[in-house]
Parts: sequence; structure tokens; C-alpha cells
Amino acid sequence: MDIVYFGLISASVLLLSAVGFALIVQVEGFLNIAHGQMLLLGGYLGLWISNMGAPIALAAVLAAALSGVVGALLYGLLFRPIKAKGGLVLLFTSVGAAYVIYGLVSAIAGKRMLGYDLPPVRAMQLFGEPFMTRYELSIVIVALLSALAIHVFLAYTRAGKSIRAVSDNEDLARARGIDPTRTSYLVWFVASALGGLAGVFLGLMGSLHTAMGWQMIILILATTVLGGLGSLYGVMLAAFVLAFGIEVGLLVVEPAYRSGLAFSIIILVLLVRPQGLQSLWSGSARTH
Repeated sequence: MDIVYFGLISASVLLLSAVGFALIVQVEGFLNIAHGQMLLLGGYLGLWISNMGAPIALAAVLAAALSGVVGALLYGLLFRPIKAKGGLVLLFTSVGAAYVIYGLVSAIAGKRMLGYDLPPVRAMQLFGEPFMTRYELSIVIVALLSALAIHVFLAYTRAGKSIRAVSDNEDLARARGIDPTRTSYLVWFVASALGGLAGVFLGLMGSLHTAMGWQMIILILATTVLGGLGSLYGVMLAAFVLAFGIEVGLLVVEPAYRSGLAFSIIILVLLVRPQGLQSLWSGSARTH
């Protein structure tokens, strides 16, 4: 039962954060290492807003929205001006941006661990055994609904179709009247908001600490590679495969080897499916 419980919670956080990361990879074509710090930022913003008296649900929404705004500002101020210089320059710029966000949050919050002040609640029962609290169940439900909302957004809305067009061919999308710059701002806002929400969920699961952004970007990268760099749906599936695989692995190894377990799972899967989990259903499992 513990494997199911921890697996669902971990998969929910990974799903939100890795889908946002994968969106930026698809549209911008580089690995945004600063995305891990969106979780850090969102987690602490949610905590500060909650400490001002806001209900936790409102604090989560506001923290996600503010994280999205920060992500869009990062794109406009840092990444858009150097976009033409190539993916390697963008990658190193994202590392620098990650250190800046980490430093600012650390300077304000300090090094000590912090936690949300939540009213105590009893876990619900499943087959006569304690399973989840309502907070934890809410995390799973919100993550699944977010995945469904992303699918609907990309498949059926004009903005979503613009994102798909730009990710496929930016020049062709521009020729068809789509503004790639506006689309990129939208992608960075959505991706960073998802990361910020995942950070709030991490805080609800346990303590917040300033190293969480660096720890999570490793798992986010692992999830993205496992799912397939060209597939949002592959990343969604990979979040669950990786989360449950890690929980099973922790039955025989120490928690300190969590990252090692993640990459061991990736190696095993890629030996069988070199293109990642997206190859299970299609050779072209992108956002369309």
C-alpha cells in the first residue's frame, strides 16, 4: 500500500513539473535547467502567501500564476534576446538563471527547512488501511486534471494549435500568420506555472528547502528522457513509470540512491525502447 501511496504522490509532482519542462524543450529546443528553480520559487511563494492568511488552494493558484509570470519574464529578458545564438548558449544561460533564482530565494528564506501550517487531518481508509489525507488526494486529482486540461488545450484550442505549429516548424508557422514570440511567452508562462504548482505540492508533502530545485531537475530530466524528448504524452506516462519504479527500488536500496535508481530505470527502458516510452504507441508522438 505504501508503494501505491508514495508512487501516486511522486508521479503527480513529476507529471506537472516534467510536462512543463518538455513544453519548453519542444518549442524552444533546449534543456531549461532553470525550470527546477520554478518548483523552488512556487513552493516558497505558496508558503508565504499561505502565511499571510490565504487558504491553501488560493495560495497554490497565486503561487503558480506568479511563477508563470516569472517564467515569461525570464524568456523576455534573458532567452529571447539570445535565441538566435543556439541551444548551447541558451542552456548555459538557463544554468545561470537557475543560480540567480536559487540565490535570491535562499537570501530571503534562509537555509532552514520550512513547512506549510496545515490543519491536522486523518488519512482516509482503503480496504481498512489508512491511505491518503484529503490534501494528498487533492494533489493526485489536480495533477490528473491538469494532464487532461493540457491535452484539451493543445488539441482543441487555437493557442494550443499555435504551440504545436511552432514546435513543428517555426518558419512555416510564421508564414501561416502565427506569432512565434507570443506563442513562446505563452509556453513559458504555462510551463513555469506548472512547475510552480508542483513546488507547492512538494511543500505540502513535506518540508521546503532551498536545494529542492536542484534535486528535482535531475528527476525532471530523467522523466523527459524516459518519455521521449518529442512527446508530452510519453512524459506523462514516464512520470508514473519512474515514480513507481523508484518506490519499488527503495524496498532494496537506501533513499539516498533515489537519483541512481531513476537513471537505472532509464537505462533499462532505453535498452529496449531507444526512443523512450513514446515508441510504444507511435513513431511520431509529439503534441499533435
